[in-house]
Amino acid sequence: MAFNFTILLIFILAYLIGSIPPSYIIGKLFFKVDIRTQGSGNAGGANSIRLFGKKTGIAIGLFDVIKGYAVIVIAKLMYIRSTIETGIFSDVDNVYAIAGFLAIFGHCFSLFLKFTGGKGGATTAGVIFAVDPFTGIMLVIFWLIIVVSTRFTSLANLLGVLIIPSMFNYRTVSAYFTMSILLVILIYYTHRANISRLVNGSERKFGEKEQIITQY
Repeated sequence: MAFNFTILLIFILAYLIGSIPPSYIIGKLFFKVDIRTQGSGNAGGANSIRLFGKKTGIAIGLFDVIKGYAVIVIAKLMYIRSTIETGIFSDVDNVYAIAGFLAIFGHCFSLFLKFTGGKGGATTAGVIFAVDPFTGIMLVIFWLIIVVSTRFTSLANLLGVLIIPSMFNYRTVSAYFTMSILLVILIYYTHRANISRLVNGSERKFGEKEQIITQY
């Protein structure tokens, strides 16, 4: 029973940590705006850079990466053995994989933002780095190449997430491969508006400054 409670606690913490919205908090505290009503309306790093400047936006993006990484670390510290459990939770990697996915899901559908949030790119990177640093490095390199060559962070997210399943298929266990497939579905869902804008040529480019509209 203790292990059941521990697993439940890990999943709750994973979602809550993922739900922490630094872009919203910084926007409210220092810029007096709700980032969800500004720019692209996305509570993530790319929109933060456009609205709050590169230094603040990058710091927000790094926080989103760190919270994804932290969830896996916390899960590993809290749940090491599985000798008591049977079924899906007898494999600790299943617990870690679910926790990682919940962190990303929390970022996209934050409890603190009435189930709105970011697109999941940065938090996904954090989870991937924690699971397999080599895949994380390859993901960042590929992402940077796409951003530098096209200046579309959304396109980099959409293409970058596609390399994760193939990498995990060879480098990790099945739990993380399954997680990566679910991540592809989630990221493409959260980027559905971006896909439409990319197709019709109206997508915003990385670093384009947007004026904040003061709300109060």
